Amino acid sequence: MRHFGGRSLELSDDPRPMNHKHLVLLGGGESHLEVLRQLAASPLPGVRVTLVAPSPYHVHLPRLPAWVAGRCEFQDIAVPLAPWAERAQAELVEAELLSIDPSQRRLNLSGGRSLTYDTLSVDALAVAHRESIPGARGHALFVRPVLQFIHLWDAVIKLSEQQILSLVVVGGDAAAVELSIAIQRRLKRRARVALVTGGGPPLALAPEPFRQRVKVALKRNQVTLFEDRCDAISGRQMQLGQGMRLGCDAPVVAEPPSPPLWLFDSGMSLDADGFLVTGPTLQTLSHPEVFACGELAVRSGQAASPGGWYPSRPTPPPGLLATNLRRFLAGGTLERDERRPPWGVQMLDVADGRALARLRGGLSVEGRWVGWLKARADARLLERFGLEIPPDALGAETAANPPDSESAA
Repeated sequence: MRHFGGRSLELSDDPRPMNHKHLVLLGGGESHLEVLRQLAASPLPGVRVTLVAPSPYHVHLPRLPAWVAGRCEFQDIAVPLAPWAERAQAELVEAELLSIDPSQRRLNLSGGRSLTYDTLSVDALAVAHRESIPGARGHALFVRPVLQFIHLWDAVIKLSEQQILSLVVVGGDAAAVELSIAIQRRLKRRARVALVTGGGPPLALAPEPFRQRVKVALKRNQVTLFEDRCDAISGRQMQLGQGMRLGCDAPVVAEPPSPPLWLFDSGMSLDADGFLVTGPTLQTLSHPEVFACGELAVRSGQAASPGGWYPSRPTPPPGLLATNLRRFLAGGTLERDERRPPWGVQMLDVADGRALARLRGGLSVEGRWVGWLKARADARLLERFGLEIPPDALGAETAANPPDSESAA
């Protein structure tokens, strides 16, 4: 279905208006929301814009643990795409991308539909690898796609009201750590929560002091840690690599996501893991008319940094994608992002209004003041798109005023 100016239209592959270029935004990520916001303020003459997204919302993934823990509502973490598309005079196509043919500049969408483009921008989410653990597809709850997880999480809440649950989160990065703590905080005595890292300590690539803080936070929140891999899931059991079997009523798979299948057959420049390789202007190396940022993009010659909900990839400066798309369509000179790693501060929500922050040089800090900084960073981003984080999202005492520093190492 296609939405334009508040109306719903059936999608057809009609020819483009004469002398009009077609810009397609693939995915409803933050950079594309910023593109729509800027287009609403200053439209592109002679350019038709289409936004293709598999769902009608952009969910701010770093706020998902707060929603799981019951500190905020869905409308506090999800930006509806349709109003922004309408303000930007763009068409919104709710569909999955099945394949792309860059040589023909054609996108093949679910339902047998297709779109052609002059310029393509990719800001879509990576996906769960559902076959990585035998039995997971039939028995586990996957964090991605996130709207499906949000819908099914309500069923877990209802089940916990009927019985005490054994719940195991599988994953070793920041997202899995935050999610396991959030689940335990939400279900409290109605669940026993464990984290299975996949082998090795949680956040294995982080400095040792930061890893120790993470372990302390897990223990403080009564999350049992297993530094082992999950070999199989069957019924109400989870088989670990060292032979142990865990009772598990609700397995939650939060492993690092993978590139979607359509990327591998695209013929575009990919790294060894299957992510799009871009230059400092955000153009892909193989196709200059294709731009990419967010979870599916990695900068040429620059290694990824440890991540969490948001990419283990650098996020471009706000507005860079919008500026370069505008200049590319007009035949102008593009701006370059010449930054080098490390990319900045990594923060983890560890409940009770507290957060951990990993700084440069191996330093780490923890406290409610870090939680306040994290809340303000999320709020500033979401307020650009019409959302506000409620005062009690991280605890009233944290949201109201920045607490004093508590600890550093």
